[in-house]
Amino acid sequence: MATNYKITYKNHCTPQEYLTENSRWYLDSDVGAKLTGTAVMNFAAVQPTYATGTLATSTAATLASSGIDFVYIKNTGVSGTNGDINITFADEDENGSEADGYRILIAPGECFASKISTFASITLKNASGSLTAAYEYITAT
Repeated sequence: MATNYKITYKNHCTPQEYLTENSRWYLDSDVGAKLTGTAVMNFAAVQPTYATGTLATSTAATLASSGIDFVYIKNTGVSGTNGDINITFADEDENGSEADGYRILIAPGECFASKISTFASITLKNASGSLTAAYEYITAT
């Protein structure tokens, strides 16, 4: 009998709007609530991978060059002791060349999880000047 693996995750965000210059961010009045969603990812016979790591000052690590369907990354550092992590997702454009990707900054204690394009490469970079960054991640295909 084949083993099937499943990851269930939930994301939420609070949309905000910036009304005027030199102002503060306000909750988006058009939405009025947090946006939430739940996803269930099924992976047949391939166990998700879990690993941890650290990034020294201004160094980078590639988690995957392609072939990943799901990624969870958590900055396991402590605020004031460890630095932020910049996540870059580079994908191929319609001509097969690597295109500019998305960039997400996660502070110590924050995490990111999403289903992603299997063509995307995932790179983590220490975004702080003098602090090391610690992380853990789960990838699945």
